[in-house]
Amino acid sequence: MSYRVRLLPSGKEFTTEINETVLEAALRSGIALNYNCNNGTCGGCGGRILSGQVRETQQHDFHFADTQKAQGHVLLCVNAAQSDLEIEVKEAGGIEDIPLQLIPTKVEQMERIQNDTMILHLRTPRSQTLRFLAGQHLSLAIAGMPPRNKSIGSCPCNAMHLQFHIRRVPGDQFSEYIFTHLKISQTVTIEGPWGNFSLDESSKRPIIFVAYETGFAPIKSIIEHAIAMELEQPMHLYWMAHQPGNHYLNNLCRSWLDALDNFSYTALTGDGLSGVSSWEASPDPEIGLKDMEAVGAAIVADQPDLSGFDIYITAPESSTEGMLELLYRHGLPKGQLHLDVMRRF
Repeated sequence: MSYRVRLLPSGKEFTTEINETVLEAALRSGIALNYNCNNGTCGGCGGRILSGQVRETQQHDFHFADTQKAQGHVLLCVNAAQSDLEIEVKEAGGIEDIPLQLIPTKVEQMERIQNDTMILHLRTPRSQTLRFLAGQHLSLAIAGMPPRNKSIGSCPCNAMHLQFHIRRVPGDQFSEYIFTHLKISQTVTIEGPWGNFSLDESSKRPIIFVAYETGFAPIKSIIEHAIAMELEQPMHLYWMAHQPGNHYLNNLCRSWLDALDNFSYTALTGDGLSGVSSWEASPDPEIGLKDMEAVGAAIVADQPDLSGFDIYITAPESSTEGMLELLYRHGLPKGQLHLDVMRRF
């Protein structure tokens, strides 16, 4: 059995199943409610029931004052719906509503999907679930090395389980350590989130996503968030890889293409003549520049008029000038461009 939940003052609505908490259902639906601990300890997910009935799912440490209880205040992380609900609650309206957090996580899985590419899975404590917006990044501190900024490659809908896409780069101490020494259950301290590369949820324009190499990580996070929100506008992903075979989650993109009527996918490959395995492995800035110009050409061939699109791009430093000039000539307003700059180290 499921129930409808309406949030005020935003008016957003979602469905909750009988055995999930209101917070779990909201996050699954791509709604950024205020919360921290996810187990009834901190009180951050408090909301006021305006209509309908809920039931507590577990005992918890945080308790409202009697006057607040009488007004309908409950913790959304430990209450499940027993009817349709209207709830007054605070939502994150933007990056300014997401606090910086310092969280010790544990390595949950090291998924080596190619010889030089790994998806690193980290798990937060249940009492310190990370709050972030899809597309943001964190700093990762491992084994006393200088922290490294990495984009989150997973959806905020399940923020206890975080993904990071790691490319092994010769001479890079950080990636070499992850590939050769990191162990399951080892502690990785995360700090953040940072960045304003996130989905404009107020826009109804069709979306073009551009990912270069492991810049797919934040794009994946945003696409999964858009899917959770059930966005209806068309979405088209262009994923550029310098060498054939570097679309390391190609099957995932194909599954989106099969499952979603509003999703298109174009896998692109660079000229591959440089002899290097990836952009990250080469110091030559011309590699990224030529590859991104090829992406721009593919986009305008499909959409000669870009005035009605939002475009989200993850691309290397100093590689986008030619591409952006082309997109602007084809009508893209600068206010509808969202750019996340990739760095090798």
